[in-house]
Amino acid sequence: MGSSRQLWVLVHRWAGLTIAAFLAMSGVTGALLAFNDELEALLSPRVFRVAPPVPGAVPLDPFDLRNGVLARFPGALIPQVPLHTDPDRSLRFSMQRLDPQTGVTLPYTETWDEIFINPYNGSETGRRRWGDIGQGAINLLPFVHHLHDSLLLDVWGRLTLGVAALIWTIDCFVGFYLTLPAKAKLNPDRNTWLSRWGRSWKMRWNGGSHKRTFDLHRAGGLWLWPMLFIFAWSGVAFNLPQVYDPIMRQIGYIPIADGIAPPASGNGGPGTDVRAAAQQGRFFARTVTRQAGLTISADGPASITYYPQYGVYLFRFTSGGSVASADYGDSLVVFSARTGDLLKSVLPRQETTGNALHAWLEAFHLAAIGGLPYKVAVAFVGLLVTCLSVTGTLIWMKKRTARLWRAGRPIKMLNDR
Repeated sequence: MGSSRQLWVLVHRWAGLTIAAFLAMSGVTGALLAFNDELEALLSPRVFRVAPPVPGAVPLDPFDLRNGVLARFPGALIPQVPLHTDPDRSLRFSMQRLDPQTGVTLPYTETWDEIFINPYNGSETGRRRWGDIGQGAINLLPFVHHLHDSLLLDVWGRLTLGVAALIWTIDCFVGFYLTLPAKAKLNPDRNTWLSRWGRSWKMRWNGGSHKRTFDLHRAGGLWLWPMLFIFAWSGVAFNLPQVYDPIMRQIGYIPIADGIAPPASGNGGPGTDVRAAAQQGRFFARTVTRQAGLTISADGPASITYYPQYGVYLFRFTSGGSVASADYGDSLVVFSARTGDLLKSVLPRQETTGNALHAWLEAFHLAAIGGLPYKVAVAFVGLLVTCLSVTGTLIWMKKRTARLWRAGRPIKMLNDR
């Protein structure tokens, strides 16, 4: 028992040290991203905030706004149109261009690929190249996002963070195991197993700085263990699908892209009119929700996105089958831009256990449920993750210093003679 436990202590120690810097960075950046919209509006109010010209004014049709932007920038492609407009925020359009040879979408220009439009009059409020911190405050949150999801290294950064998230997931169970009492005491009446485990949940405020650091590391990890596991495993989902997908498939998870192959001609064809595509998407959405005995939220977030490399449209909406409805709709239908055939539909709460669980993991990670209280909770957990990384490192440094001191003491005494 003792040797086995010591092995897991070593596993926990070196797993934690390996990913400590990644977790500390992810925790701080994640805490900021929980308030992404609020912070962007605070940093660049002229870009992100708008005011209705008169009380009760209604925003213009999003497709008319999109067409107005396209008329000003020939050759541009706007693959996504948000269909839900917040009354006090500008409308963001991602600006791209299509490579006719490969069908791959590219940034519209070298200097900007997003434009922000006042939904009441169609005027431009700002533009940016997403993630380019050289453009100042308007790009601070995208820069933080890019750091959070890929270390600014795109594919290799996501792979690195995915491996770190996988180690973190495994270490969640190792750390939990190490909080359990090591062995039974001689007097079980006075020291029951639960009473001894209960000490792991508490802080010893008068025990010295090292004990407080140790207790903060152990108790903090225990009290928020479910959230730590959720963020760890969802981190694998976002960054290491080659591990996440096969495991989740065992409980019925089916990735959205399954069964949707790029068209044979390569560029996905011309597609249909995006306004007509949105109407078609609404028709499919009504059909699948009616069959499931659900309804669509008329005021819930929705969007239509064209994927030219696959020749499909993806219509997202909010329904009784959605898990996340506060910030985006996670019910969806996918249909061909060429034939108009429905290819796939997803109503997370009506899906397999794997798909429903995936939707919940995504919503928890993105702070897309629960409104402001949950955003505060996510920010707190992010800071706690950083705290656990720091305290774990401090515990290791303290023990390492003690081991070195003990190993060096006899030598020092001999040298002193």
